[in-house]
Amino acid sequence: MRSSYLENILETLAQKKEIISFFVPGIWLNCENNSRVKINYHDFLTDRILEILKFPGTKSKKISGWTNDAVIYNLFPRLFSAYDHDQDGKIGDSPTDLTLNADGIRETGTFIKTIALLPYIKKLGVNTIHLLPITEIGINGRKGDLGSPYAIKDPYKIDPLLADPIVDISPEDQYKALIQAAHLLDIKVVQEFIFRTAAIDSDIIREKPEWFYWIDENMKYGPPKFPKHELELILEVPKGKGKFIPPNRMYRNSFGIPPAPSEIKKNNGKYTAIKGDRRLKVASAFADWPPDDLQPPWSDVTYLRLYNYDYQKDNNFNYIAYNTIRFYDPELAREAHANHELWNYITDIIPYYQKTFGIDGAMIDMGHALPSKLKGEIINKARDIDPSFAFWDENFDNKEATKKDGYNAVIGDTWYKISKRNGFRKIIMSAREKNPLPFFGAAETHNSPRYSYNKIEKKKSAWILFNILPNAIPFIHNGFELNEQLPVNTGLNFSKKEIEYFSTQRLALFYKNSLNWDTSLHIISFIRKIEAIKTKYPWIFKGNSLSILKTDNVKVLGFLIKDKNKSSVVLFNTNFYRKERFRLKQNLKASFYDLLKEQHIDFNNFIDLKFGDTIFAISKRKVIVVRLLKW
Repeated sequence: MRSSYLENILETLAQKKEIISFFVPGIWLNCENNSRVKINYHDFLTDRILEILKFPGTKSKKISGWTNDAVIYNLFPRLFSAYDHDQDGKIGDSPTDLTLNADGIRETGTFIKTIALLPYIKKLGVNTIHLLPITEIGINGRKGDLGSPYAIKDPYKIDPLLADPIVDISPEDQYKALIQAAHLLDIKVVQEFIFRTAAIDSDIIREKPEWFYWIDENMKYGPPKFPKHELELILEVPKGKGKFIPPNRMYRNSFGIPPAPSEIKKNNGKYTAIKGDRRLKVASAFADWPPDDLQPPWSDVTYLRLYNYDYQKDNNFNYIAYNTIRFYDPELAREAHANHELWNYITDIIPYYQKTFGIDGAMIDMGHALPSKLKGEIINKARDIDPSFAFWDENFDNKEATKKDGYNAVIGDTWYKISKRNGFRKIIMSAREKNPLPFFGAAETHNSPRYSYNKIEKKKSAWILFNILPNAIPFIHNGFELNEQLPVNTGLNFSKKEIEYFSTQRLALFYKNSLNWDTSLHIISFIRKIEAIKTKYPWIFKGNSLSILKTDNVKVLGFLIKDKNKSSVVLFNTNFYRKERFRLKQNLKASFYDLLKEQHIDFNNFIDLKFGDTIFAISKRKVIVVRLLKW
């Protein structure tokens, strides 16, 4: 085992003789210049790796609950460091490899380019990166030109397209180098895992066909349909009411008993089987809830069969429906029916990444839809290796049950609330509510619309709010700081009109694409300013002694934060269309200084606050003016 994967990359770069020059965004060079710059790729990578190697990394013991102090950058590696390096107007497009340009440079994102951008992420105040799936992607039924990273072909194989061809080093070793670099910068790495689904052409189908659902090959496939009276009962199931009703017999009979490995053939990337007089294929997946969801079937993935059941019984649960993949029928979800061989396979995946790569945590995709016992086994096996290992749940609800399951945090629903009318105000007013778990302070995610790309002030206000809000974990979805307009996916909270429009766009979850790195309409300096304030005045951000501060104008409100003999006032104009005049209802005796505008502020008089603006003030006698250092 090499002592340093970063040093191995340096050694390999040193052996390269040719000069590779191409363009990168000015921001990549630690500046806020929106003009592109031509660089020598070898020198750029070498300088960055040498810079990172100077950092000692943390020497302290791993601490359980470190998630509470996280500042997260949600990073889709294929998208994050993608760029049109040769400026020909497109990402890649070589006849032999869509990700390469004519000079053989991978223009989609790579682990090595991400390593070079870690100092940029660090300067945003980030101490944790959340990686969307990085494993090999299936080909059959693939959406777009690159496919979804959620179509997992083999959970133990790294996507080869994330390796940078500038060095002849395996994708696995390049990923190890990324994690080593992150740890040197005191940045933790949380990787996202998918345990309920697999690619429709998963490598394990031929070996373990009984882990999958099989359906008649010529079946026009879609989710089961339920009559209105049945649907009403089914929709009560999550509340512990209603009734588990199976799909109709015709739908159930379209599924066949899984074939033996010897009965399976693979033609043109598709697995088919002949069993008796039936020709079968692996059934594709669809949205698991609600049962009348309008989304079409997902052509690239299938559900794993987490429970086995007697095929001879009338309702043998040999089908994909809400009661076999999400809200498991109690008759099915018995210990005796658990598919233990598959469960053991699943529970070994995270330990492999812990031991092989040194990851610090896991986001479990749709973890709340896994059987509780399986979820417990996943968490316990990982914590046996590292008691401080973090688990995040892709759950929009924040429930005590999730905490009992062993999770450290949930996504939560701020990304949804903040997009609604008066949502910003409602989030502020809920600041003192008790939450079982920390939640992501996120204005957007990879599944949601981009947040207010036409109003920079809304982004700035949201970032302050999520840094101040108790129990919120500040969360930057890659591109948020760049005022990126194009969403990654249209999974949640999109209108029909938006879905129709974005269906014609090349969304990054499926296609080659890049972030708008060349924009001048970014908030990088602002995010750095808030981080500098946090460094000078950490007590403001602890969530202690925080109270809602009201004014005589319902559009303006915020927080009064106290710490011993110090106090801070954070006020938001939640009207993002016009300025508002206000006066505090509460008498504040101290004099204050606004850290953002760097001027004194008198709360005893009326104050005008422009649309979407924020006051971030501290009692004057405690002021240390925060200056940003140049990059």
